[in-house]
Amino acid sequence: MACQGTLIRSIFQTATSFGAAFDTLCQVTGISPEEINDSEKMVEWEKAALIWVPLLKLSGDPLIGLHVGMELNNLIQGMVGFLIQSSKDINQGLQILCRYGHLGSPMVEYTYVANEVVVLEITQNKLWLMKHPEPARHANDFLIAAIVNTLHTLTGKHIVPLRIELTFDMREVSEYRKFFGCEVLFNKDVNRIVLSKEDASTPLLTHDQSMFQLFNSLVTEKQALLETNSAAENLKQVLLTQFKGRIPTIDEAAMALNMTPRNLQRKLLQEQTTFRDIAGEIRKEIAFQLMQNPAIKISEVSDILGYSDLTSFRKAFKTWTNSTPRAIRKRQV
Repeated sequence: MACQGTLIRSIFQTATSFGAAFDTLCQVTGISPEEINDSEKMVEWEKAALIWVPLLKLSGDPLIGLHVGMELNNLIQGMVGFLIQSSKDINQGLQILCRYGHLGSPMVEYTYVANEVVVLEITQNKLWLMKHPEPARHANDFLIAAIVNTLHTLTGKHIVPLRIELTFDMREVSEYRKFFGCEVLFNKDVNRIVLSKEDASTPLLTHDQSMFQLFNSLVTEKQALLETNSAAENLKQVLLTQFKGRIPTIDEAAMALNMTPRNLQRKLLQEQTTFRDIAGEIRKEIAFQLMQNPAIKISEVSDILGYSDLTSFRKAFKTWTNSTPRAIRKRQV
């Protein structure tokens, strides 16, 4: 799992106006300028997730994510970015974001719903939220503000959402309302940008049908190339990116991979592995990730990973490490 390098570069460049020098940010985050100068290059997800820690410290701004997002007027990067820019209207652009947004960061899932109103739902990966809750909040604020700001840029109009819904606790609500120009609700079940149908049909100034067809073809080819990975590699990606407090079942994983459970099992068998083996590897990886956060109890890690009791989790952990969860946690301190 990773994040598009040029998006991080845009964040760093925008953050310079908040007192955080570009070179300093590269140095303290361990992300070199070479890693973030190409839209095809990806930065490992945890390095990307933690950029908000030094940004917060260097700026001293408790709403740094929101404020950087407010200043960034072009969120979209690379081929997917060009595809969105050449879309007909906001509706089509948001649908493209939902379809291909995972190519920029698989740690964020987008869902588009159009009924009486148009809703873009934004869901961060559960592992990210649990392991790094404060950086996740700033990243979420940034993302939602940057999406709204990008809509302004692409349409040339001041698009005002009907409301914004956030999963995080309330914090300086007046600052959120001043930027978005609408009601902002906190402690909701999902992050949402809610638009009127009229605003969602607003044409994009950058619309170009021939360019849309070109980039749609290129992005489709890129997606198909990624799908040529082994079934095991694709399954690992699905189990990690769709982790929502529990490991997905084989039925859910197969659906995400556009195949039947039987076909998935057959492909895995050809690669001399099984769903159970790979799910075990992912449980191990998530366990180690979660245990790095001292606020998460070992019993909670056991529950999150779906073990029937703490004893079962300890036994599994012992087979992975030849040690106990408590002993490993002490070494991490």
